[in-house]
Amino acid sequence: MLKLKDIYLGTTDAKNELLNCSPEEMRRFENSFVAPPALNVDNYLNKNKYYVVGLKGTGKTALLRYISIKLDQEQNAFSAFVLFKSEIDEDLRKDFSKAARIQVAEENASDYEGNDFETVWRWFIYRKLVESIQALGATVFQRNEYLSNFEALVSSECISQTESKGLSRLIPTIRKGNIEISQSPKLRLEFDWDENGRAKVNFNELVRRADQAFEKLEPGLGRLNIFFDELELSYQTSKQYQRDSRLVRDLIVSIEKLNAVSKRKGYNACLYAAIRSEVLNSVDSLGKEINKPIADFGSVILWNRPGLDAAQQPMLHVITKRINNAREEAGLNLFAEDELWRQYFPTIIHGKKPQVYILHNSWYRPRDVVRLLISVQDQYPDEESFNLQSLEAIRKAYSTASWVEITEELKAKYRAADIDGIKYIFYGYQQICSLSEIAARAVKVAKDHKETEALLSNHDIKDVVKDLYRIGVLGNINQERDRIRFSFRGDDEILFDHDLFVHNALRAHLSIFN
Repeated sequence: MLKLKDIYLGTTDAKNELLNCSPEEMRRFENSFVAPPALNVDNYLNKNKYYVVGLKGTGKTALLRYISIKLDQEQNAFSAFVLFKSEIDEDLRKDFSKAARIQVAEENASDYEGNDFETVWRWFIYRKLVESIQALGATVFQRNEYLSNFEALVSSECISQTESKGLSRLIPTIRKGNIEISQSPKLRLEFDWDENGRAKVNFNELVRRADQAFEKLEPGLGRLNIFFDELELSYQTSKQYQRDSRLVRDLIVSIEKLNAVSKRKGYNACLYAAIRSEVLNSVDSLGKEINKPIADFGSVILWNRPGLDAAQQPMLHVITKRINNAREEAGLNLFAEDELWRQYFPTIIHGKKPQVYILHNSWYRPRDVVRLLISVQDQYPDEESFNLQSLEAIRKAYSTASWVEITEELKAKYRAADIDGIKYIFYGYQQICSLSEIAARAVKVAKDHKETEALLSNHDIKDVVKDLYRIGVLGNINQERDRIRFSFRGDDEILFDHDLFVHNALRAHLSIFN
């Protein structure tokens, strides 16, 4: 009989499933992938779509990785990834600001010149293209004098050894609006070269020349795909938040513009990006009509399908597919879905079918389901099913992990101490309450916790509750009709005149007993 330790459930972060990019890893990932409902992957393969939008944990990274695997199966196709959160750290983001010659304004300032980041992003992307062509041998463009000129121009910047680590080599070093470049036989440009074969050139003029050189390229036989993932914001200071928002905004704009050039010129190259919903909401408020390219060339990942019985919700296919994959690898027969649930889960959990219990302890995101089952698997590896005892035993650990995960989305707006202040309001309180009761509770808690006191001095409690509804900590409940509304189920707006309901999965961590 198959034991839980023999079932490959994946990881909570899809990129960790492909750390080595071995054929075995890619085969297993591809076989276990479940496409989000109502999302046509073919639209991404044929370059009709290139933005993926969704809440944290909904499978944006998994979708990008799956697309890259499918594309790389084509002849002469190559993919490269840029991870905004983990690879473009705070020092690199400062370099972006320096390169763009931006003095990041305080909030609500009106004298910000936003085009500067677009220029730096184009230069960054051009350098990434050239790096990928040279490192991967991609034949996306014909190898001729136009490509040689483009490569020479984009690679002309003088970069010292101390500055050439990681992605920093792709970000220009600009001083007083100029960039220092090296003379090359392939660089057919007239500049005032010094005795060391170097020249200082206006950066904007250099990028304009790179734009012109890019449009002169001729399409080759291969394909090149560059994926931007982890487009997240970190709220440390107001300046950092504003800067990161503009960085993401101008990357979205730059991707749309360069993809448009590629389509017009017949280049088999495409830039993709995965964007978290709350980041998009923040960026959208900064101007530039990013909503139009997102609507035209993007899809939103939503796993909840209204009107379907819980047992038919598409997210549950993530569970059944991975268990059946493990059975197939072990040489065992595959189960129909109903039979699989009977074999591997209790008939009833707290008065609910197991499918309903799992869904109600998730935010309709694959990451929640994977985290729940991995918690059981780690503690009970030799069990042959996800039995009631094991599911009960991991409730506290799963609840704590869920709180950490769900409140990560608040970091785009709140400081870490503010999030602690929010937690104190609900800790040991009741699951169902009104807005006025939460407001009174917050004032009471603030007397004992300075974090909550600071929270209330900087944020209106109504706005806090609205944000908690948006990310899924809170929902609305109509007790007479036994109906619960959550944003992740498609009920976008909170109803302040209805009772509020703390998500089931957070009860254990917040010590909520009723």
